[in-house]
Amino acid sequence: MCQKILFLFILFTIPFGASAQLKSNGSKINISRIGFNIGSLTEFVGKVQVNSSGDTRKFDFNPAIGSSLLIPLQDKFELLPEINWVLPRKTGQDKVYKNLLMFRADIGYKWLEWLRLRAGTSVMLLNTHGSGGKVSRDNGNGQTTFYRPDSNSSSFNNTFDLGVEALYDDWGFRLQTYTYSLFDAKRRQHSYMLMATYYWDYKKK
Repeated sequence: MCQKILFLFILFTIPFGASAQLKSNGSKINISRIGFNIGSLTEFVGKVQVNSSGDTRKFDFNPAIGSSLLIPLQDKFELLPEINWVLPRKTGQDKVYKNLLMFRADIGYKWLEWLRLRAGTSVMLLNTHGSGGKVSRDNGNGQTTFYRPDSNSSSFNNTFDLGVEALYDDWGFRLQTYTYSLFDAKRRQHSYMLMATYYWDYKKK
């Protein structure tokens, strides 16, 4: 438990520490660009059954939109906070509706002029609601019974995130991964998003 708390503390204090370092050196912190994101989220790769043969999810289409800020730090490092919204969707035939907001921050490293590496964390706010009842699904060897939620519920999750982003002119094309329960091998799950970002240089005339 202490390791988890320490890890989360480090992740959340990296951006503030970087900002404080800039201030102590007399540097001015500027937002250099505003990003507009569009993408698709695939949740819980290999953990969700998608058909009666027992195959699991590898790719899914869940549209997402969002916005971000690009804040230069020192050398090739950048701070990239963002908010993404995965548009409300129904999960298969289960009549369960999901709405996901992602509050994120990455530290980016511009390894090449056209390539940015990213590491950070997210707080996921998930709201679900359903009509209740149960549904039986084939699992390849028999059937498994799943119970639908019968009311609104909200939950928070924290993830450890890694990403790689190809840059071209004012655009970025990114693969971003999200790891749930990083320190618990039995509960650990992975999601990813494919995303395109337009970086608007609002100071440019």
